[in-house]
Amino acid sequence: MGFFTSMMSPFFSQVFIAINIDAITCTIKIVRIKRDRQVESLTKEFKTTENQIPMEAVKLIRRYKHSYPFTYVSAVIKTLSQGVVLQKDSRDFFAGNLRASECEISSSDTIRVFAKRSMIKDYLRRYDVIGGVDFLFSPFLLIDKNAHDLPTLGNNVYVLLQRSNIALTVVYKGVATFSGFFIAEGEVPMLNKEEQRPDIELKNFDELSLDEDFDEFAKIALDPSLDRLQTDMFIPNLDETKIVYDDMPKARIISKILVDAIKEYYQNPLYQGEFIDKVILLDACKLSDQAHELIAKELMLETVKRDIDLPDVLIEFAQRELKGR
Repeated sequence: MGFFTSMMSPFFSQVFIAINIDAITCTIKIVRIKRDRQVESLTKEFKTTENQIPMEAVKLIRRYKHSYPFTYVSAVIKTLSQGVVLQKDSRDFFAGNLRASECEISSSDTIRVFAKRSMIKDYLRRYDVIGGVDFLFSPFLLIDKNAHDLPTLGNNVYVLLQRSNIALTVVYKGVATFSGFFIAEGEVPMLNKEEQRPDIELKNFDELSLDEDFDEFAKIALDPSLDRLQTDMFIPNLDETKIVYDDMPKARIISKILVDAIKEYYQNPLYQGEFIDKVILLDACKLSDQAHELIAKELMLETVKRDIDLPDVLIEFAQRELKGR
């Protein structure tokens, strides 16, 4: 961020956009902050295919980026060849026989995470249609945040659950000792029933107009459709239907992945795995209670469910990163 930009940004709205594509659902959350006050918040789901951002979502994001120069887009990386940097014999250890030179490494106060650089490059291409992302976060940072915000005694497996992928970390006394990222392959069946609901959640929406001083900044021409966007697009469409999944087939796939991962942790001499006390499922996809019961039954371990709003966490991370610049 340049000097002029950093000096001017407090006087204008900051917009944070989080994108999460999981199975056939693309969730967009947008939060607008002005003078340290949240003046707008909305969440919208779109149906999508092939892990791409659907065109309606693209249009929505482009309009915000066009109308507010201080807009920041965040997403979570969902590729293989990523995990937590572990310490083995006082040396860094990367799962998958990767070398440090092949990886991007990110650090926080409590954890270091990695992802293979070439896979990040391929993954980021899907965001070219919106001009790229400003922040790309590791799923293991989300797990680490939960493990430290809500510490649990014992040697526990934290699992970030999504329908299309799973990230897991074994944590003992606040330290990660094992990690893995897995693609949950297979069809994602939907139920034939439809569930009506307001498609967008509105909070603190007390400023529908653009910033009064916006025209003075950089003389940016506004999209003429923005007025319609602000009065129509954000009104919940009661005729739209929520995507409803049949979770049981996916629960069986998730169970097998977790059983195999825990077996690897126990049997691989690299990890010298201790007995797992508890499995903590960080549910980012709202699996049904029946699906959670099936997973617990297959694992034969004490299992705890914690709901997690992934877009909310991404926006929180983006705000923190921006303040640290």
